[in-house]
Amino acid sequence: MCTLLCFLFLINIFYPSSLHAQSPKQLVAIGDSIPYGYNLKEENTSPPGQAFPYLIGGKGNLEVTNLSIPGLTSKEMLLAVRENELFRETLKEADYVILYIGGNDLLNLLKKHKGLNGVKMDEVAYVVRNLLYNVYSIAVELDQLTEGEILVYNLYNPYPEQGEALEEPLELINKQYSSLIELLSHFTNIKHVDAYHAFRDHPEYIIPGDVHPSKEGQKVLAKIGWKQMKKK
Repeated sequence: MCTLLCFLFLINIFYPSSLHAQSPKQLVAIGDSIPYGYNLKEENTSPPGQAFPYLIGGKGNLEVTNLSIPGLTSKEMLLAVRENELFRETLKEADYVILYIGGNDLLNLLKKHKGLNGVKMDEVAYVVRNLLYNVYSIAVELDQLTEGEILVYNLYNPYPEQGEALEEPLELINKQYSSLIELLSHFTNIKHVDAYHAFRDHPEYIIPGDVHPSKEGQKVLAKIGWKQMKKK
């Protein structure tokens, strides 16, 4: 008995953290190049520390895992959440999940037509319908995977210089997007984060000549996400 007590005493001295320290809560970010922090540094070989998931992690003393993939569409995100074992195992352990997805669904349509000219309404409707279905399916899948809180960001306008030509349809899209998340919030642990209105009339939140958030824009995304997290 004396030997056992001495052994436990020595463990307590040399490994105090293993007995007393609590592991930090886990934040997992999934999505496209926005939560990845694309173009915040010259080389996009890994997510930079200025990306908003890390900024939120710093505010809440959270351990952050960023699984975001630049260029990912909502369809590809749904496939990853359903079938990718790395995604699934990581998400199961999450206390918080950040989801930002859907921008590439719309950008790919604009790239196809080299801008807004020539884009037909039925093409937009098809993309938006699929986007909403995929976001709904992702949210349901996440709710089944984790008991953590899920923060879903809507889409900011990546081309503010286009004016009302893009602002009006994007606002309508985001109203549907937000209504979907609001509906899901009544029976899942999901919250809506309004990136659209936070970025509106703030072109400085986007890197000049780019569609990705600047460092200031990333700080804003972190601020509005952290605000929602604190409401709990």
